[in-house]
Amino acid sequence: MRVSFGAVRADVTEFLADPLGPATVARSLMDAPGEGGPVWAAYADEHQFDLPGMDRDCDRSADLIVWGKALDCLAHRYVRTVSSWTGAPHRLYVLTRQRLAMYTRAEPGGFLARAARVGSGIVQLGKDLKDLAEKVADRRKLWGSGNVEGEPITPPRMEPLAQIDRRQIAGFEVAERPADRATAPVLRVRLVDGSGLDFVVGMTDRDEYEYALGLTNGAPPLRPGARGDWAATLAGQALEQAAALLPGEEILVAATANTGYVGARIGRELRVPHTPIGRMPALRLPAVRWPLPAATSQGPNGWLDDPTIAFWAQADRADRDAVAVADLLAHAAGAARLVLTRERLTLVVATSALAAPPEPARPVTSLLDVPVARVRGVTAELAGRSLPPKPWLRVDFTDGSTLRLRDPVAARHAALLVGA
Repeated sequence: MRVSFGAVRADVTEFLADPLGPATVARSLMDAPGEGGPVWAAYADEHQFDLPGMDRDCDRSADLIVWGKALDCLAHRYVRTVSSWTGAPHRLYVLTRQRLAMYTRAEPGGFLARAARVGSGIVQLGKDLKDLAEKVADRRKLWGSGNVEGEPITPPRMEPLAQIDRRQIAGFEVAERPADRATAPVLRVRLVDGSGLDFVVGMTDRDEYEYALGLTNGAPPLRPGARGDWAATLAGQALEQAAALLPGEEILVAATANTGYVGARIGRELRVPHTPIGRMPALRLPAVRWPLPAATSQGPNGWLDDPTIAFWAQADRADRDAVAVADLLAHAAGAARLVLTRERLTLVVATSALAAPPEPARPVTSLLDVPVARVRGVTAELAGRSLPPKPWLRVDFTDGSTLRLRDPVAARHAALLVGA
């Protein structure tokens, strides 16, 4: 599944239209004895072929490129059945310790076929159609193709199509393929007959491919370097915007107004979504019309794959700095921006969002200031087992608490700070 950069701007980051992350979907499908969870998982809808006798004009629009020296090679035999499947897209590839497995979204035809054997499929199909009709009728906001305002994100129903045994896989590497008069990285799966599969799956930067290879080898890197050109451009714009809003301050990191819920673990308590604990300022904001977090976000690290979770706080007690920031992020419902300067970490909103804005008013108002001496560090981080991994900005405070923001623009700034 290719990344939609329209969901990321210099001022706003929004992943609410994304499906539930592939690794979380994959975990529910792993049933072979001793298989464990996914090593990595990716949606790969668009297939291209670099094979004799077939169209070899492959480009970066593909999620997966199949290559080999002849037709009917192992890679071709594996993906040929998959590519000719007439069902809906949303193909899921899952690497485990035992196999590379492929699934596709279950369609109504699949439900009906199972209904003849099981007897319950028709009932389920009827319920699905009734639910869809109700969603259309009640005029709730639809995000993407299946995320609905006020309803939890749900995993798609998947059916198995094919698999390659690990014994047929010769190795993995980050390789280079021609792209726009240059070369670009891919995650390459080499098979024992000399053919292979090159995964692109929306990854745009070599750090992401190295991360995927690290997952394969059991040692993923945790700190990405400089991001791709698209993120660099947006990062520069975000810094300019923040400098105009906070004149006279040296801006180090300028996050976007990140659209999504806050999740938190405070001591042993899991809060998904998190609601403010402390007293909050009065704000005048439009009603939130977002989908709800997935049920899987209540499990260990499930929030990493949840498109509705934009922030994550971790602290041993409620009086920590990360919780104070998380409270206000949750209260501002995507309207606040985090900015780190040489003097402070601040959370700002448009002054017009205040219930009683002062006169005369500056364009933005700070909801919270944390002295920079209480910020132990900021880093860029990739996490989870879904490809492409989404970049997080990690803020560590001296009181031991941590705040993460799913924000490629801010992560770009942090990566440059580390490299400076």
